[in-house]
Amino acid sequence: MRFELQFKVYGNLKIINDYIEIKRNPYTIKLFKDNFQFYISISKRIDENSDCLPKLHFNNRIKEVILPREASYSEMLEYINHIESFAATDNKIEYIDKGNLELKWIPENDEDHFSPITSCKKTLETEQELEALSQNWLVQTVLHKRHLGELFIPFSFFKDAKRMFYFANYQTSFCTFYLMLEYFFHDKKRGWAINNNAYKQDLCLRSSLDKTLNQIKLYPDHLRWLYDELELKRKKYDEEGLLTILIAYRNDFSHASDKNKNRNIFNENKYFSLAFVTLVLSNFVVIKKRLAPFVSPSELDDFYNK
Repeated sequence: MRFELQFKVYGNLKIINDYIEIKRNPYTIKLFKDNFQFYISISKRIDENSDCLPKLHFNNRIKEVILPREASYSEMLEYINHIESFAATDNKIEYIDKGNLELKWIPENDEDHFSPITSCKKTLETEQELEALSQNWLVQTVLHKRHLGELFIPFSFFKDAKRMFYFANYQTSFCTFYLMLEYFFHDKKRGWAINNNAYKQDLCLRSSLDKTLNQIKLYPDHLRWLYDELELKRKKYDEEGLLTILIAYRNDFSHASDKNKNRNIFNENKYFSLAFVTLVLSNFVVIKKRLAPFVSPSELDDFYNK
């Protein structure tokens, strides 16, 4: 039986005969066109003891299929990452959609049917509860353009960062969220960076950090990640600790001198919690900054503290 991963490929491509295949033991890699869409696949032969096989699990007489862990085919993903990186410079492949892939278990003969399923698609969760746009929202947004000033600049970072987050580009998403935070909370006297004490000088930042810490408690996996990060930095679960973590990652991602510490866009899953926590924080900041222009100066401190 062959185990195969298949991905969509995007870009301005041309393949002679719409098909390319190479073999690199133990893998077969194909780049092909099907119904006007390009795909790339990588496959290898597996036996009945392979970790790449799905497993059947019975839960109260209900059959459940447990897919293989990503670690079991990590080397196959590395080949796809490698091809994608060099194709960006050598050819016109824009990107390979690794967030939506199809796993296949393909029998090669009549005795090869030892997988409970033949294929499965893993996709990013894109369904969201939609909020209706109203004419009043559009009218108010346009009418108050001058009053809202240049908020559209930092809010554009927030917009881009959210889009990257939902497409699982977690490291770039974090950096873009941070650009928005930097716009609002940078050290105006010393430069553009956010310093570790910024929350002491800005009520909006302090309140948003506090709300984020409370919100993250609702998400056990992200909470565990944050506690681990704070322990490494010997920091408490408070506003200073959270801000210190974000600043440290911002500094790491700004450089490319340490392959074990700096950004690696093919290791996105490691930074899911980092991006999620920063999304929560940025969302609280956006809400405050969106409403602040309509609050009288004398009531602004109370507003930020709420």
